[in-house]
Amino acid sequence: MKIAVIGGGVSGLTFAINRKRLHPEDEIYVFEHTDKLMKKILATGNGKCNIANSGEIKSKYNSEIAYSIVDVYSYEHQKLFLDSLNVKTKLMGDLSYPVSESAATVRNAYLKAIESLRIIVKLNEELIDYSNKELTTTSGKYQFDSLVFAFGGKSLPKSGSDGSLFSLLKKHGYKINELNPALCPIYTKEKTKILDGTRVKAEVTLLENGKEIFKEAGEVLFKERGLSGIVIFNASRIIARDINKKYVIKIDLLPEFTAKSLTDYLNSHDKETLLESYLHPNLVKYLLDRDGDVINNIKSLSFTFDKLYGFENSQITVGGVSLEEIKTPLMSKRENNVFFIGEALDIDAPCGGYNLMWAIGSALYLSEVI
Repeated sequence: MKIAVIGGGVSGLTFAINRKRLHPEDEIYVFEHTDKLMKKILATGNGKCNIANSGEIKSKYNSEIAYSIVDVYSYEHQKLFLDSLNVKTKLMGDLSYPVSESAATVRNAYLKAIESLRIIVKLNEELIDYSNKELTTTSGKYQFDSLVFAFGGKSLPKSGSDGSLFSLLKKHGYKINELNPALCPIYTKEKTKILDGTRVKAEVTLLENGKEIFKEAGEVLFKERGLSGIVIFNASRIIARDINKKYVIKIDLLPEFTAKSLTDYLNSHDKETLLESYLHPNLVKYLLDRDGDVINNIKSLSFTFDKLYGFENSQITVGGVSLEEIKTPLMSKRENNVFFIGEALDIDAPCGGYNLMWAIGSALYLSEVI
């Protein structure tokens, strides 16, 4: 077979490597519209590359399709694949990282495999259109037997994920679900400048029109304009599904203490002493100026969602090619021999290595079944 892979990220290269190993006679082309392969992975996990998760995955994805694939091409399966690339991994809790704690280690291993397998790479070459097993790029025309779309969404556009190919797919009749940034900070209508840089272990509850739709404990990072931290990132993914609804974020600043115990302490101390005894000085200043009952502000500090930070500050994109457009095995319902893997599809998961697991798992799966 002659296979064209559109996108030189982790998903596209995983497919190319595994397919070439299984079928050395295949001729595989990887088309990347930037000047380097796998730029985006260098930003993963703040450069440390949280590449997988050994814990429960069933409730993590927004799609049963993703779960069914990652359940088979699981953490252990992916660990073996990475080991075959000489990428040694370790667990920190359930989170899997390269032993080097460097995303560059992963990228270098992939590039070495691509070179040794003689996979053909076309850099700085953009896809213009395709039809009848012919591919047209900015550099010419190519014939292919199968076309695999493995491009990213719109997140971290400096890495090459600009979402431009979604427009081309729309022209081919594909339904593209609304693209929004996710796993990103959020802007709040309340001012937070005084709290900029303050971190707190807290419990966050997301309310949609007064109804609780998400709750998670973790670190919250206050920014000059809004909220950040992993737990906020995960809440942003829920918001990104429908940014037009009204959301309120409530933060329990002291989840390990009950409202009653704090009230008992307040009964024998003034408000300022209570705050100084339990909270970061920046939060003390903020809460002294904040309207409302002090105990309620500690246990349920409320912020009104304004908007999400942009794609340049997001780790993933919510939206993409609708799952209504594909059939098993990740094949287009509209066009024969056209496939989709990774972030090109409207599949996403929270922080914790799950999104890379989908990128790698979907690529391993497709490489073995087409």
